[in-house]
Amino acid sequence: MFKVGIVGCGGIGMTHARTWKSLEGVQVSAVVDMNQEKAAAAAEACKCPYYLCADELPEDLDAVSVVTPPATHFAIAKQLLERGFHVFCEKPLTMDVAEGELLDALAKRQKKELGVGFKMRFEPVFVEAKKYLPEIGTLRSLVTTKQQAFNPRPEGAWVKKVGAMYELSIHDFDLISFISGIYPEKVLGATLRHARGWEKEDAFAALVEYQQGVTATLQGMYCEKTTFCFRDLTLTFLGENGYMRVERPDRIILHTNDFRVVEVPPAKTSSFALELEHFRQAVSGKVENTLRASDAVRMTWLIEEIRKVAS
Repeated sequence: MFKVGIVGCGGIGMTHARTWKSLEGVQVSAVVDMNQEKAAAAAEACKCPYYLCADELPEDLDAVSVVTPPATHFAIAKQLLERGFHVFCEKPLTMDVAEGELLDALAKRQKKELGVGFKMRFEPVFVEAKKYLPEIGTLRSLVTTKQQAFNPRPEGAWVKKVGAMYELSIHDFDLISFISGIYPEKVLGATLRHARGWEKEDAFAALVEYQQGVTATLQGMYCEKTTFCFRDLTLTFLGENGYMRVERPDRIILHTNDFRVVEVPPAKTSSFALELEHFRQAVSGKVENTLRASDAVRMTWLIEEIRKVAS
């Protein structure tokens, strides 16, 4: 039996708990939250003990999910890695490049897996996009657009402290590199919007130079009147032979020497389940962990560089 602990019993924490429970051969053996009511509710759902501090987690766990507000990820993940646990941390891994690099190095030193929650890599439309990209020839530029309504409920308050890029668009940035295999090198220009009075940005636009001379226009924002139905993101790749536009959740448009619309069927298994199963297989030594901390560090670098250029 693969025994898992969950640190953080909010909405996404409970999604992790339910998803781990759904995997054959996995048992959620411990849950942690500073809020005793949330911890107790999660424990009841998982039929396991609960704790109020990660220090109290039992030693016999095979892996631990860290599903707390982003500002706490570094300290909790560091503590768990030092104790010898394999750690799966929700995105963002950290909001500081040096902290992310420290966690990556610590995991390697401890010979433990450190995975990061880039679940959208497992959504079929992006998996298929990776296969189709060569058809447009040498990649020259790309554009991302992301728009989503802000959840004003109390549990969404942490979003105001981390901003649109970390909460809304870090998946978009990661998908660029997942699909194309190239990474950002320089931020050429950027602007941030603070129309809502948040501590961090509620909208952004950036011009970024990627490897191989590819230029990217990245943009995202929260808005007042929209309904979330997974149609929140488009990625457009422009190459020497044409373009490919990826529309989440189910459509790829290819315009090369002809024009095609590829309808991508939905996954039979949730992306949460696919990523956590991948991590379990990596912990078990059956596959290489592709949800690398080093990729998360690159995304942190990009976001912090955009902020630096925009200031």
